[in-house]
Amino acid sequence: MRQYEIVSDTSEQLSDWLKDQVVAFNKSHWPVQRQNLGFRVDNELGEAVAGIAGRCFGNWLLIDWLWVNPEERGQGYANDLLYKLEQAAKDLGAIKAVLDTLEFQAPDFYRRHGYEEVFALADYPLDGRRSYMVKAL
Repeated sequence: MRQYEIVSDTSEQLSDWLKDQVVAFNKSHWPVQRQNLGFRVDNELGEAVAGIAGRCFGNWLLIDWLWVNPEERGQGYANDLLYKLEQAAKDLGAIKAVLDTLEFQAPDFYRRHGYEEVFALADYPLDGRRSYMVKAL
C-alpha cells in the first residue's frame, strides 16, 4: 500500500492549482473554449465606475460580476452593461445566460431583464438566499 499524507492547505495557490487542473480536465472532454467578455463604464476622469464580466462557453453566457459604484447608481449603467454583455455573447453564439445573485444584491433587477430563478440556496451562508437564474437570449 502506498504511503501518503493529507496536508491542510488553505492557500489561494491550492485553490488556483485545483481550478487549473479541473479546467484542463474539462477541456479534454469538451470541444468548446471559454471566451472572456467584459465591459466597463469610465467617468470623465477615465476611472471605472461600473463594470460587467462573464464568459461565453458554448451555448451559454456565464455572468460572473456586475457592479456599479454606489454614487453612480440610478443612471442606467447596469441596464446598458447587461445588454452589451448579452449582445456580445449572442454574437459568439450563446443562446442562454446563467448567473447567481444574493437576495440583497439584484434578483429583482435580473427578473426585470427576463431572468428566471431556477434554483435557490436557502440559509446561505447563514440566513440569506442565493438565487441561480437563467434567461434565453
